Amino acid sequence: MNKNKFSIHNLSVDQISNLSRLLALTFIIILGVIISDSFLSLENLSNILTNASVLIIIGVGQTIAIVTNGPDLSSGSILTICAVLVAILMKSFGIPFPIAILAGLSLGALIGVVNGVMISKVGIPSFVSTYGLMWAVFGFAYVLLHGYVLYDFNSSFRFIGNGSLFGFLPMPIVIMVLVVALGIFVMTKTTYGRRFYAVGTNNVCAKMSGINVDKTVILAFVSSGFLSALAGIVLIARINAVQSDIGSNYLLSVLATVYMGGASTEGGEGTIQGTIIGALIITIVYNCMNLLAVPSEWREAVIGLLIILTVLTDSFAKKRAEKTII
Repeated sequence: MNKNKFSIHNLSVDQISNLSRLLALTFIIILGVIISDSFLSLENLSNILTNASVLIIIGVGQTIAIVTNGPDLSSGSILTICAVLVAILMKSFGIPFPIAILAGLSLGALIGVVNGVMISKVGIPSFVSTYGLMWAVFGFAYVLLHGYVLYDFNSSFRFIGNGSLFGFLPMPIVIMVLVVALGIFVMTKTTYGRRFYAVGTNNVCAKMSGINVDKTVILAFVSSGFLSALAGIVLIARINAVQSDIGSNYLLSVLATVYMGGASTEGGEGTIQGTIIGALIITIVYNCMNLLAVPSEWREAVIGLLIILTVLTDSFAKKRAEKTII
């Protein structure tokens, strides 16, 4: 019998944990249907998925980082600085948008390398290194923009955030689906995914089994940095503007998304599928509050309570499952 699996009523701990999150999502959807007749309209559902896309794209990278070595607290600042770089290259220097996008993605990956090296080679805990880098990167973004807002990008670039594939599939959703599909494939079907989980579970055992732990950690944070940059590009293409604090609201949201999705604070546990559920829960709750015209000062409190409730429910379900071993 697999020692890491317990079952209750023929379900494993992981299955019961996933079921509890699906039930939470179902309950919130039912609540949305009750409070508004327009909740299930195609326009509103498309709006929900489009709003969730940026959060899910960041969440995929954050999931890889958390599974491997801990949270990447710099994801929001990477989103910001890469979005700022792309905007400046296009607006101030007239650089074609494909080259500007490539530069932004490269910068995100480079910052990920810096994070990974500080963690794996220097030995700084991920919480400390990424937190320090977060403030440094936000500072650079302020310096680059000097408090200004850049807006009105060309239509070809804006297609990434506002265009539709085949006339009905919003591009943010298309990009999100591609990122999710690739992320799930890497984490479940490749040796890289197995290495991420192995290093996060026990890096000493992983090293003894021949895994290059340092390289794996660096790759995890490169993935997080690259996808944070991609999310920033999609975001500014959608809203057609960028400012120096554009990513500040995403840090807590993405951490909540991943941890609500079942990731462990100790590493080695978490799935992209769970992260998607967490992102949808948060996005739908925000959507319901918008439909109810809930004052903005109450929204963060509601999200905070929801996070606590979801994590407590998940923890309770796991403990109950672990008490019955078959």
